[in-house]
Amino acid sequence: MQMHREVLRMATPLVFNLLLDVAVVYTDFFMVAKLGSDAISAVGMGGQIWSIYYALLTLFYTGQSAIMTRYIGAKAYKKASLTLSTFILFGMAIGMPLMVIWYYLGANIFVWFGAPEGVLTLGQIYVQTMTLVAPLMILNAIFDTAITAYGNMKTSLYIKIAVVIVNAILDYLLIFGHGGFEAMGVKGAAIATVAAEILSFVVYVTLYLRSHTIYTPMVRFHAAVLQKVLRVGIPAVVERLISTLSYLIFTGIVLLLGSDVYAGFQIGFRLEGLAFMPGMAFAIVAAVLMGQGLGEKNPQKSRRAVIVSLYYAVSIMFTVSLLFMLMPETLGRFFTDDPEVLHQAALYLVIVGVSQVPLGMQFVLAKALNGAGDTRRTFLLSITSMWLVRIIPAMIAVYYFHSIVGVYLAMISDTFVKATLLWLRFKSNVWQTIRL
Repeated sequence: MQMHREVLRMATPLVFNLLLDVAVVYTDFFMVAKLGSDAISAVGMGGQIWSIYYALLTLFYTGQSAIMTRYIGAKAYKKASLTLSTFILFGMAIGMPLMVIWYYLGANIFVWFGAPEGVLTLGQIYVQTMTLVAPLMILNAIFDTAITAYGNMKTSLYIKIAVVIVNAILDYLLIFGHGGFEAMGVKGAAIATVAAEILSFVVYVTLYLRSHTIYTPMVRFHAAVLQKVLRVGIPAVVERLISTLSYLIFTGIVLLLGSDVYAGFQIGFRLEGLAFMPGMAFAIVAAVLMGQGLGEKNPQKSRRAVIVSLYYAVSIMFTVSLLFMLMPETLGRFFTDDPEVLHQAALYLVIVGVSQVPLGMQFVLAKALNGAGDTRRTFLLSITSMWLVRIIPAMIAVYYFHSIVGVYLAMISDTFVKATLLWLRFKSNVWQTIRL
């Protein structure tokens, strides 16, 4: 029962933390949905394009976390502080170059995928405006990972509450032109997100410098620490990048079926993303406790943490699956009243509802294995399944049968395959022998 209490203690605030984290994006999406299908598709695809940039942050969420949780489990707080300082300096060094690269690269992806003119124009505005805050996103990821590594989920929760409130107010003012502001539409949504990221950064830096965390503020760079984290984190980054690019190809395939189908797909995807946040919370807890247990030289503690996290994640995702299959149109109406778009969103939810339980398993097992430093094998499992089970069959479904149902069936098949392979990997106990 002690492990159940520990998992729930960490996961409860983290559930709300993650929900608030995506609420910034979802508030943008919900409000621009009132502007029409072009705006929905632009922000939806823009979010998918930004996920390529977020994939780079996997270096911190996975590599940095795997190292720091082990240090914290071993009570080596000076080493944990040195790791944090090293990554703050590293993040500052790569932030500006990435911003310049992404300003041009991100906008061109719309062109490469052949987005319709309306979606292309609005999407480029959305992505390029958000690029202005790209360096701060890296530093926010570093601070958030560091705080989460020692089990402090409440601090990030309070920060996210403030961020969501500020973002929602600015969305209302800037998208529609209330309060004397010019109506900026999609660009206003992006500006609101930029302001939210700046607020988050200011709070994180203040907490760090005033020693309100377990870490000792310092300005030290240690190349050996960076190399250790890169050795664990780079396979996770490559996996995330390839997965994200693969998913962009997948969404581009859906776009070939028309704006209404794509808009419905984006609404369904957003609803699913919101619904699986509780399952993702238990996945993050599993990763943190996995690393801490291994740092304590107690792999059985790590195993118990993963099994308990699986229990709660699967239970929650089963409830989500029932909601998707029993009331899809009711959920879709939160975003649109367009009959065709609503029909497409409901179709998505009914089909993916079947795969929510294995999706929860996939989240927990992948995060747990990454938390142990087992990133290379999970990378191979994920990419192989993504292409052989999801993307290639989806291409066949679109080009030969013009069938969105076939696309969704390929997608849920991929989820079942990944969950099975990850479970077999976890049962093998190879993760217990990994040295970082």
